[in-house]
Amino acid sequence: MNGVQNSHAIEIHGLSFAYPDGREALRNISLNVRPREKVALVGPNGAGKSTLILQLNGMLTGTGEVRIFGENLAGADKKTIQRIRALVGLVFQDPDDQLFSPTVHDDVAFGPIYMGLEPSTVEERVNQALTAVGMPEYGPRMPHHLSGGEKRRAAIATVLSMAPEIIAADEPSAGLDPRARRGLIRLLDALPQTILVATHDLGLVRDVLPRTIIMDAGELVADGPTADILRDEALLEAHGLEMP
Repeated sequence: MNGVQNSHAIEIHGLSFAYPDGREALRNISLNVRPREKVALVGPNGAGKSTLILQLNGMLTGTGEVRIFGENLAGADKKTIQRIRALVGLVFQDPDDQLFSPTVHDDVAFGPIYMGLEPSTVEERVNQALTAVGMPEYGPRMPHHLSGGEKRRAAIATVLSMAPEIIAADEPSAGLDPRARRGLIRLLDALPQTILVATHDLGLVRDVLPRTIIMDAGELVADGPTADILRDEALLEAHGLEMP
């Protein structure tokens, strides 16, 4: 499957989701994302941004339709879900959720090993991923000794090593100092994949993500060019956002 040949990397139609306690997290969401498009998901806490990201590889499943490069997650069998999860790399809000091995190398190698790749290919993937995030010498280090910015870059490397066509990141700049944040911005700007970022960091949105979607109370309330969205002070204020 070559995502570049498909007209949409992500297609969502009429997606709704409620948690077991009855709280509605997504209400009739519909949107499309083109291959290699870089899109921001913004909105107040509880808007449904993280829940939406988790729908993209079947970690959560609502009603409606989610297609990844034409593959429908609704009713998908195990093999199809595995194929989709190889296409969609999730970067969680807390990097400690992705860094659990004795060394950075082992964490970055985990995905390719799980995919059944040959040892030589695993090593190549690890080296490429660590180089891409500016950490080629970090393989032997222990993850819990890394700084916050280093942990976030290492977490992104664990996703890049699986060579996904889509990267969905949840608050990747949260808690970073200015230097680490600038490094993250350069990294996201350089990556060729389709990128969907849930964030409160409108400066990051302005600098890296040409399209912005605003969510609030589980609904999609605005979708357009980032420059236009960020100029609309009344729209931002209505949904708990501030001009960068």
